[in-house]
Parts: sequence; C-alpha cells; structure tokens
Amino acid sequence: MTNDTINWYQDNAEQFIESTQDVDMTDVYRPFLELVPQGGSILDLGCGAGAATVHFMKSGYRVTAVDGCTEMVDHTWHISGCQTRQMLFEELDYSDVFDGVWACASLLHVRKEELPGILRLVHKALKQGGVLYMSFKYGDEERVKDDGRLFSDFTEDSLRALIEGAGGFLLKSLWVSEDKRPERAGERWVNALCIAEKSGLF
Repeated sequence: MTNDTINWYQDNAEQFIESTQDVDMTDVYRPFLELVPQGGSILDLGCGAGAATVHFMKSGYRVTAVDGCTEMVDHTWHISGCQTRQMLFEELDYSDVFDGVWACASLLHVRKEELPGILRLVHKALKQGGVLYMSFKYGDEERVKDDGRLFSDFTEDSLRALIEGAGGFLLKSLWVSEDKRPERAGERWVNALCIAEKSGLF
C-alpha cells in the first residue's frame, strides 16, 4: 500500500467510516463463515470501519483486526474491543494462526507485482484448510485516482491467474457482484473464496 493511499484514509477517516460502517454485507459474510469453524479465529485484514470485525465477534468468532491506518485501527478497537494492530500488509507476521482471513476491499490497494508475495504471507497466517475471502474492483488496470489512492483491478480471469500464480490456495468460488453502497450502484466487484493448502512451497 502506498503512502499516498494510507494518507488519504488518515485524512478522510471520519467520512470513510460514516459511508461504509452500515453497509449490509450479509450475503458475502454467509459463504465465508460457512467455511470457518464456529468459534474459530478470523483475521480482518484491512479492517477499515470495523463493521466486519463487529459482525464476526457477535457471531461468536475470535477476531484480530489490522489496518495500515491508525484511525481505522483505533475506531475498530473502540467499537469492538477486540485485538487490533496497526500494520501494513507486508508486515504480516502470523504463522498457522487463523481459520479465516477476511480481506474485503483491502488488498486492492496493493500493487499487482506485490500481490503474490502478500498472498504468501496470508497463506502462512492461515491454518491448513483455512479460508481467504478477498475482493477487488472489476477491471484490468493498476491505477492511481486523482485523490492519490492506488487501485489494482481484476477480472475473473486475472484474479484466477493471481491465485494460481501465488500458489498454496485452492480456489473455492469466484463471482462478480455489484457495490453494496446505494450511491455506487452499478459499480462491479470480483470476489474470491480460497482454501489454504499447506505445502512445501512456503
């Protein structure tokens, strides 16, 4: 994640939290949680406004929330009371800890050339058979918006290629959805659920 991207979230934290904390993600939570053992451990990777963290905790899961933006970490801790850490994706230092990693609209801020390495760190953090959910804006570009934020966009084919190239994951399902925010109606996302297979690769 670039410094400009982190700075944008720090400068716009209140606005971002207000616009995302009440988005209904039920139909995405459901297939993810069906693959996580009840009461299992989940890493909310790029927790943002903390809505997923709160949902998972209320559903009986043990949650650790991390984000590169201090304001997001502080807010998530305040509303959830769960373990929170300010850290960048490349600083992930967990090994065989989590039953699930939830990376909703977060890894999209990583440069495409760096994503395979980040996915290997995520794989290391997962237990064998653990599940990864991730989502990206739909498209082919790696782009920087006028506000300075970096976005790596994917299609079904390019996301499948990323997962296969990173190694260690079995692609469980892949689908395209529309943005859940009413003001973003018509904006598409590509989503993936993957299962961590332990091997000698990592």
